[in-house]
Amino acid sequence: MVELSLILLILVVLAYGLMDFCTAIYEKQVITNLTREGANLSARGSGGSTAQIMTNALAAIIQEATPLNLSTNSTSGRLILTSASNTNNAASGFYISQQLSSGTLAASSKIGTGVGNYAKLPSSIVAQSGHNVYIAEIYYKFNVPASLGKLIRVNVTNQFYDVAYFPGS
Repeated sequence: MVELSLILLILVVLAYGLMDFCTAIYEKQVITNLTREGANLSARGSGGSTAQIMTNALAAIIQEATPLNLSTNSTSGRLILTSASNTNNAASGFYISQQLSSGTLAASSKIGTGVGNYAKLPSSIVAQSGHNVYIAEIYYKFNVPASLGKLIRVNVTNQFYDVAYFPGS
Protein backbone atom coordinates (compact mmCIF):
# COMPACT_ATOMS: atom_id res chain seq x y z
CA MET A 1 0.00 0.00 0.00
CA VAL A 2 2.91 2.34 0.75
CA GLU A 3 4.40 1.64 -2.66
CA LEU A 4 1.09 2.42 -4.37
CA SER A 5 0.78 5.78 -2.59
CA LEU A 6 4.35 6.76 -3.53
CA ILE A 7 3.83 5.78 -7.17
CA LEU A 8 0.48 7.61 -7.29
CA LEU A 9 2.11 10.73 -5.85
CA ILE A 10 4.82 10.62 -8.53
CA LEU A 11 2.23 10.04 -11.26
CA VAL A 12 0.09 12.98 -10.09
CA VAL A 13 3.10 15.29 -10.02
CA LEU A 14 4.08 14.14 -13.52
CA ALA A 15 0.52 14.61 -14.79
CA TYR A 16 0.30 18.17 -13.46
CA GLY A 17 3.74 18.99 -14.85
CA LEU A 18 2.75 17.61 -18.23
CA MET A 19 -0.45 19.68 -18.17
CA ASP A 20 1.53 22.87 -17.48
CA PHE A 21 4.09 22.08 -20.17
CA CYS A 22 1.51 21.20 -22.84
CA THR A 23 -0.53 24.34 -22.13
CA ALA A 24 2.60 26.48 -22.42
CA ILE A 25 3.54 24.89 -25.76
CA TYR A 26 0.00 25.36 -27.08
CA GLU A 27 -0.18 29.04 -26.07
CA LYS A 28 3.28 29.75 -27.52
CA GLN A 29 2.22 28.16 -30.81
CA VAL A 30 -0.98 30.25 -30.91
CA ILE A 31 1.08 33.40 -30.29
CA THR A 32 3.54 32.48 -33.06
CA ASN A 33 0.69 31.93 -35.52
CA LEU A 34 -1.02 35.18 -34.50
CA THR A 35 2.11 37.30 -35.00
CA ARG A 36 2.69 35.81 -38.43
CA GLU A 37 -0.95 36.32 -39.39
CA GLY A 38 -0.97 39.87 -38.01
CA ALA A 39 2.08 40.97 -39.99
CA ASN A 40 0.73 39.23 -43.08
CA LEU A 41 -2.70 40.89 -42.77
CA SER A 42 -1.04 44.26 -42.31
CA ALA A 43 1.16 43.75 -45.37
CA ARG A 44 -1.66 42.50 -47.62
CA GLY A 45 -4.18 44.87 -46.07
CA SER A 46 -7.68 45.88 -46.82
CA GLY A 47 -8.39 49.57 -46.50
CA GLY A 48 -7.70 52.91 -48.09
CA SER A 49 -4.80 54.01 -45.89
CA THR A 50 -2.05 52.44 -43.78
CA ALA A 51 -3.95 53.40 -40.60
CA GLN A 52 -7.16 51.76 -41.83
CA ILE A 53 -5.30 48.63 -42.99
CA MET A 54 -3.59 48.24 -39.62
CA THR A 55 -6.83 48.92 -37.71
CA ASN A 56 -8.55 46.18 -39.72
CA ALA A 57 -5.63 43.80 -39.11
CA LEU A 58 -5.66 44.56 -35.37
CA ALA A 59 -9.39 43.81 -35.15
CA ALA A 60 -8.95 40.55 -37.09
CA ILE A 61 -6.10 39.37 -34.85
CA ILE A 62 -8.06 40.13 -31.68
CA GLN A 63 -10.97 38.12 -33.07
CA GLU A 64 -8.69 35.21 -34.08
CA ALA A 65 -6.85 35.16 -30.74
CA THR A 66 -9.40 32.96 -28.97
CA PRO A 67 -8.75 31.35 -26.47
CA LEU A 68 -6.12 33.99 -25.62
CA ASN A 69 -7.38 37.38 -24.50
CA LEU A 70 -5.72 40.17 -26.49
CA SER A 71 -8.66 42.59 -26.40
CA THR A 72 -8.24 46.30 -25.74
CA ASN A 73 -8.77 45.95 -21.96
CA SER A 74 -6.83 42.70 -21.55
CA THR A 75 -4.35 42.68 -18.66
CA SER A 76 -2.81 39.37 -19.76
CA GLY A 77 -1.70 40.32 -23.24
CA ARG A 78 -0.48 43.09 -25.52
CA LEU A 79 -0.54 43.15 -29.30
CA ILE A 80 1.53 45.75 -31.15
CA LEU A 81 1.35 46.33 -34.91
CA THR A 82 4.02 48.56 -36.44
CA SER A 83 4.60 49.86 -39.93
CA ALA A 84 8.23 50.83 -40.62
CA SER A 85 9.17 52.77 -43.75
CA ASN A 86 12.51 52.59 -45.50
CA THR A 87 13.35 56.14 -46.52
CA ASN A 88 16.85 55.73 -47.98
CA ASN A 89 17.16 52.07 -49.07
CA ALA A 90 19.55 51.22 -46.21
CA ALA A 91 19.17 49.13 -43.06
CA SER A 92 19.49 52.29 -40.97
CA GLY A 93 16.67 53.95 -42.89
CA PHE A 94 13.67 52.29 -41.23
CA TYR A 95 11.44 54.66 -39.28
CA ILE A 96 8.11 53.98 -37.60
CA SER A 97 5.33 55.34 -39.80
CA GLN A 98 2.37 53.87 -37.89
CA GLN A 99 1.88 51.94 -34.65
CA LEU A 100 -1.23 50.48 -33.04
CA SER A 101 -1.61 48.36 -29.92
CA SER A 102 -4.21 46.48 -27.95
CA GLY A 103 -4.13 45.21 -24.38
CA THR A 104 -2.85 46.73 -21.15
CA LEU A 105 -0.05 44.31 -20.21
CA ALA A 106 2.98 46.37 -19.18
CA ALA A 107 5.24 45.82 -22.21
CA SER A 108 6.63 48.08 -24.89
CA SER A 109 7.66 47.36 -28.45
CA LYS A 110 11.16 46.01 -28.98
CA ILE A 111 11.04 47.59 -32.45
CA GLY A 112 10.62 51.11 -31.08
CA THR A 113 7.85 53.48 -30.08
CA GLY A 114 6.53 56.70 -31.51
CA VAL A 115 5.80 57.63 -35.09
CA GLY A 116 8.87 59.10 -36.77
CA ASN A 117 11.35 57.36 -34.48
CA TYR A 118 13.98 54.87 -35.61
CA ALA A 119 12.78 51.26 -35.94
CA LYS A 120 15.18 48.57 -34.70
CA LEU A 121 14.88 45.81 -37.29
CA PRO A 122 17.16 42.84 -37.94
CA SER A 123 19.80 43.46 -40.60
CA SER A 124 18.27 40.71 -42.72
CA ILE A 125 15.17 42.87 -43.33
CA VAL A 126 15.55 44.62 -46.67
CA ALA A 127 12.98 46.78 -48.44
CA GLN A 128 13.12 49.09 -51.39
CA SER A 129 13.20 52.81 -50.77
CA GLY A 130 9.72 54.06 -49.93
CA HIS A 131 8.37 50.61 -49.07
CA ASN A 132 7.09 49.45 -45.69
CA VAL A 133 7.80 46.51 -43.45
CA TYR A 134 4.93 45.42 -41.21
CA ILE A 135 5.73 44.04 -37.79
CA ALA A 136 3.43 42.23 -35.35
CA GLU A 137 4.55 41.72 -31.75
CA ILE A 138 2.66 39.86 -29.04
CA TYR A 139 3.40 39.74 -25.34
CA TYR A 140 1.31 37.29 -23.37
CA LYS A 141 1.31 36.44 -19.68
CA PHE A 142 1.07 32.68 -19.31
CA ASN A 143 -1.17 31.58 -16.45
CA VAL A 144 -0.05 28.19 -15.21
CA PRO A 145 -3.13 25.99 -14.83
CA ALA A 146 -1.73 23.49 -12.31
CA SER A 147 0.88 25.69 -10.53
CA LEU A 148 3.30 22.83 -10.10
CA GLY A 149 6.18 25.32 -10.33
CA LYS A 150 4.89 27.10 -7.21
CA LEU A 151 4.60 23.81 -5.36
CA ILE A 152 8.22 22.82 -5.97
CA ARG A 153 9.42 26.47 -5.89
CA VAL A 154 10.72 26.62 -9.45
CA ASN A 155 10.78 30.03 -11.10
CA VAL A 156 9.35 29.66 -14.60
CA THR A 157 9.11 32.47 -17.16
CA ASN A 158 5.46 33.33 -17.43
CA GLN A 159 5.57 35.94 -20.22
CA PHE A 160 5.83 34.93 -23.84
CA TYR A 161 6.96 37.18 -26.68
CA ASP A 162 6.90 36.66 -30.41
CA VAL A 163 7.49 38.89 -33.42
CA ALA A 164 6.94 38.53 -37.18
CA TYR A 165 8.02 40.75 -40.08
CA PHE A 166 6.38 41.02 -43.53
CA PRO A 167 7.43 43.31 -46.35
CA GLY A 168 4.73 45.44 -47.92
CA SER A 169 4.43 48.10 -50.54
